Amino acid sequence: MLIRRIAVQNFRKLLDGVEINELEPGLTVIVGDNEEGKSTLLKALQSAFFDKYSLSGSTADDMLPFGSKVQPKVEVDFKIDQTLYHLTKGFLQSKFARLESNGRRLENSSAEERLEDILGFSRRDRGAAKEENRGLSGLLWVEQGRDFAELDLNQDTRDALHEAIEGEVGQVTGGERGRKLLAAVTRNYDTYYTPTGREKKGLKDKQREVESLKTQVESLESELVLYDEKVDTLANLKNILTRYESEDRLAHAQTHMQKAQNAARELEAVDAQIDTAGARLKEAKTAFEFAQAALKTRKGKVERLQDVETEAEPVTRNVENLKEEHRLATEARARAEDRLRVTSAALENAESNRIAAQRERERAEITVSLEELDGRIQRARDIQTETARDRKTAAGIPIDEETLATLHEKDRELENKRAALEAVATTLDFSPSDDQSVNVDGQTWDVGKQRRVTEKTTLELEGFGSLVITPGGEDIRARRAAVEELQRSLDADLQRVGYGSIEAAETAWSEKNALQTRIEQAQTRLAEIVPEGLEELQTHADDLREQLGAVKALLSDPTSPPCSVRKAKEVEKAALSQEEDARVAQTAAGEQLKAEEKNFSEVQERRTGETSTLAQLKKEIKRLRKDLGNNRQDKTDVDLERDVDAAGKTYDTRATELEKLKTQREEMFPDLLQAELERSQDAYKNLQTQIAKDKE
Repeated sequence: MLIRRIAVQNFRKLLDGVEINELEPGLTVIVGDNEEGKSTLLKALQSAFFDKYSLSGSTADDMLPFGSKVQPKVEVDFKIDQTLYHLTKGFLQSKFARLESNGRRLENSSAEERLEDILGFSRRDRGAAKEENRGLSGLLWVEQGRDFAELDLNQDTRDALHEAIEGEVGQVTGGERGRKLLAAVTRNYDTYYTPTGREKKGLKDKQREVESLKTQVESLESELVLYDEKVDTLANLKNILTRYESEDRLAHAQTHMQKAQNAARELEAVDAQIDTAGARLKEAKTAFEFAQAALKTRKGKVERLQDVETEAEPVTRNVENLKEEHRLATEARARAEDRLRVTSAALENAESNRIAAQRERERAEITVSLEELDGRIQRARDIQTETARDRKTAAGIPIDEETLATLHEKDRELENKRAALEAVATTLDFSPSDDQSVNVDGQTWDVGKQRRVTEKTTLELEGFGSLVITPGGEDIRARRAAVEELQRSLDADLQRVGYGSIEAAETAWSEKNALQTRIEQAQTRLAEIVPEGLEELQTHADDLREQLGAVKALLSDPTSPPCSVRKAKEVEKAALSQEEDARVAQTAAGEQLKAEEKNFSEVQERRTGETSTLAQLKKEIKRLRKDLGNNRQDKTDVDLERDVDAAGKTYDTRATELEKLKTQREEMFPDLLQAELERSQDAYKNLQTQIAKDKE
């Protein structure tokens, strides 16, 4: 046997499958790491050859990959006696066996029986094949870990092995002589060895005696051989030549060679008949397959027509049902469109109300803002007017800080000089005894008080006359003159600024400072009222007036008095709420319309699709009926079935003829015939050469 290809799928760990192609004669080595599946591959090959395809139970379940329910499958291509076989087995689910060779296919039990014949083994009725059921092939099957295990052979295998050995070595052992020889060996073995294999007593003496005798025999045999060779050679040659002549061996060899040649020619004739029968079988097979294809095509067309007609029935019902569904969807979409229009109008009205309320709120806010701005502008202008007046008043006061300081300086100096004058003045203390009065420089003197005199003074004494007093001398006169000079200078300064006294000047200065403070305070208040400036504030007010005018222009009744901001905001808030409600209603209506349009589109699409499908099916039915009618005009269904039956019978007849010829060829043992032809030709030629050589 020569294995050419192995393919395994879903067998134990080989879930993904493995294939080994183009195996050549000789040694094939499969190499891989541990647990990669080498032993699994050999187990799959063993199951393909020796296990039944219908195997069940735990042994079959062991073929499955872990956790899987797929079908284990094994394919083997092998060659025996120049015949190529293709074996396929599937176990467990949809189990099968298939054996193909020489264009023939055997399946299941027939394939198993043929496999037993060509491999020479017999299976068990049930269960997995054991070692004893593998026939002679099992002798060459060495599993891992069983290199030296004892062979377990059934009787059929033992008989076949014994027959093969006896056929090979029968000429040496003589058949029955071989069995007697084995029996003699067994008896002698029992003489010198115990059943446990230990040597018995006296065996060593016999062994030494044997060795001595062997040496003598070898010496004598060497001498005898030289002589016997010469005698035998001469005798043999004489006997051979005598036998050649008496038996006419050369003619016999020639006759045998001619018989072999005739048998070879007969075999060639049978081969030619087989080729012819094979060609005729191919023609019959082609005709049979053509008839089958024609019948299959006809049945396919009939079935296709029936399938299309069956397929068209529910489509027709669907088209009718979709008409009503399409009408309902159309009405629902129209209602949704009406609702959307109503809600859109409501939203538009709400938006108008909200815009109007927004404008009223803007007018109210702008009006309030404008009034507030006008108030600020008026207050700012009042402050500016008051500030201008104060500035003018302050500008009309000629006194300044430097002048006032000069006046105060001169006044202090005058006071000092007066003090110095007072220091040298004469003190008068007049105490009349009666109610007399005293006049000083035309003025009545309060006689109850002292009076200091720093210059020449005339006192008028009532009832007495006048009294002239001249205090000091030159010194007091100089002091008095200085006082008078300084007083004139002070009076001139006061006159220049327009005031009669320092007190009046101080009062004017205080008033001027007060005016300046008022001006600064007014500036601060002005900055608080109009921080951006009066002009910018006025511009902002003008802008607001323009905005107010624009808003009024958009009002439905611009002459109506504006409401309060709070009221306007309340109205706007209510309008916003109304608008939001209207928008929600419109959104809901829009979503409803989308849903109805989607439903309408789906119904429309389904209706269009079903209508199109129905039209195509009707067109297909019409085409199929026309095509089937045209075909039946050529040949009816019954005619096609008759053609298939006739072609099948012709194919079977020619297949039988071919099988008979092949059987005839096998019975002629072509390999033996060829070998015999070659052997007889070589024998005749060698005999001719040998006779000539022996005679010489």
